[in-house]
Amino acid sequence: MISKASPNPGKTLIIHSGGIGDLLLALPAMRFFRHALRQFPLYLMGHSERLALVAYDLKAETIHSVEQAGMAYFYLDDAFLPSPLCSFFSSFGLILSFSGKGGQTLSKNLEKAGAARVLNLPSFPSEGPKVHVSDYLIELLREKGFEGEVADHPLQLSKEALNFSRDYLARSGLKENERILAIHPGSGNPAKNWSPSHFAGIADWAARRARVLLISGPAQDGVREVKENLRKAAPLIAENLSLLQLAAILRRCTAYLGNDSGITHLASSLGLPTIALFGPTDPEVWGPRGTSVRIIFGARPDPPFFSGAPIHRCAPSPINLKPDEVIAVLAPLLG
Repeated sequence: MISKASPNPGKTLIIHSGGIGDLLLALPAMRFFRHALRQFPLYLMGHSERLALVAYDLKAETIHSVEQAGMAYFYLDDAFLPSPLCSFFSSFGLILSFSGKGGQTLSKNLEKAGAARVLNLPSFPSEGPKVHVSDYLIELLREKGFEGEVADHPLQLSKEALNFSRDYLARSGLKENERILAIHPGSGNPAKNWSPSHFAGIADWAARRARVLLISGPAQDGVREVKENLRKAAPLIAENLSLLQLAAILRRCTAYLGNDSGITHLASSLGLPTIALFGPTDPEVWGPRGTSVRIIFGARPDPPFFSGAPIHRCAPSPINLKPDEVIAVLAPLLG
């Protein structure tokens, strides 16, 4: 059902310019918003490569880059707003903006540009009762009058993306039904990263059970250090891929192991059996979701079950986790 406050918005726009993990944690709210307004065309704005991950799932018309000329003015108070962008934003009856710092200024300028209605959602919960960020964002939409279904299904990818992954893996010498363990040893914060030597130990253990796929990114991701510590495994290295291409390859994997990172959220969103190693960040607020997710975290005793994802509290932080503790959780996934 459409929000009573905006019965006929016409064109709608979602603006999200956060990281990969933040985007995928916001995806349930985006789906909720999309379902409530499913008869109206939806457009996206943000970082184009990241939004390409969700555009097909949301049935979006097009993606517009937040980095285009003139957008910076919309994040400034009392700034001159370029006419072409004012014309663009004024064509929307409803804009949903997921905002961090500068969100209120952006919303005011969108309204100044002529957008009929702007909803601003903070990207994460404020201090207070503990709630997972995905639930928090959906509840904010409900409070604003939106009604609809909360879709809970793996991230949908286009046929073109899936065809790419099939061809990529075939060129890499992998058979159609061969087991693949994807490992991403990096993240955006070195404090969240498990030891590369431990990741190497997992890869060596898994080598007799599956092909190992090491995921390399643009930043210092630990892949080189993992390779230096390998004794048995001869992994395939996934590098120089777009996020959408990587998503399609992950879709064909058997299981995934990684730190608290955007790529870990991507793996879980695809329905891939995922083991996420968490340390300083609380997984009950920021953890990946899914019935096939296992989170290993060390902060409190008594491992509760969190939205279908058992949280195994094994050590003070992932840095101190022993490979045997991770293997105990991973082994059932590889058979």
